[in-house]
Amino acid sequence: MARSPKDVSAHFSDVAEVYHDLRTTDQEPIISIKNQLGHLLYKPSINAADIGCGNGRYSLLLPQHLGDRLRLTFADKNRCMLNMLTKRLDHTCSSEVIQSSAECIPVCEKSFDFATAFNAVHHFKLKDFLAEMARILKDGGLLFIYTRTQEQNRCNIWGKYFPDFCKKETRLWKERDFCRVVAQTSQFALQDSVYFTYRRVSSLERLIEQAEGHHYSTFWLYSDKSFREALDRFQQNITAQFTDPAKIQWTDENTLFVLKKIREAR
Repeated sequence: MARSPKDVSAHFSDVAEVYHDLRTTDQEPIISIKNQLGHLLYKPSINAADIGCGNGRYSLLLPQHLGDRLRLTFADKNRCMLNMLTKRLDHTCSSEVIQSSAECIPVCEKSFDFATAFNAVHHFKLKDFLAEMARILKDGGLLFIYTRTQEQNRCNIWGKYFPDFCKKETRLWKERDFCRVVAQTSQFALQDSVYFTYRRVSSLERLIEQAEGHHYSTFWLYSDKSFREALDRFQQNITAQFTDPAKIQWTDENTLFVLKKIREAR
């Protein structure tokens, strides 16, 4: 039986211990975030939150660029992922770990200078998430949402060659729809959209390992039978398209949406 997106928490519990090794983590969005912080870089302390943090594979890179002045709050619904995050914390910055949904975080109003969400926004109720971010961010605070859009998903190795990958993955936002929702809020302005292109090289063996490990939650949406059939067809597609199975090349694309909280009228 195919699984529902509502079951995705079970997926993350299943993959928590191996997730860091299955996924590719890029430094570029972290560097871009630092470059967009502006005057915050001159503050003696910076309060930030990573929402839907998972095992912290992206947000744990932030202290490397912002140092020990960063106080970082991690929030995620999944306890197994948070357990892995806790094991990886090296205490280079002050931190707090909270188990909570993205739409209701138990912190005070105007707690943070900026917040991030890495490859997670498609799991959130976007309007409720934005309302909660408006509550917990300081006036003028920044919200960085790093994701891949539906358009970008169609162009990667899975969207092109893994049967029904894009058909199954209905949670990702089309760029225009995401921007429309942001425009409809009175709490945020879309300040920038930063586009990333990554040249990838991998082996068919590694790609199969990632798919079997469900490194994308999209694979959780297949029944066991349909996944095996799709994986067999994927191997056939790759073999037909690429001459060297040890050197599969493609391009991944992602977008960093930069939202700024509109200052409240006085």
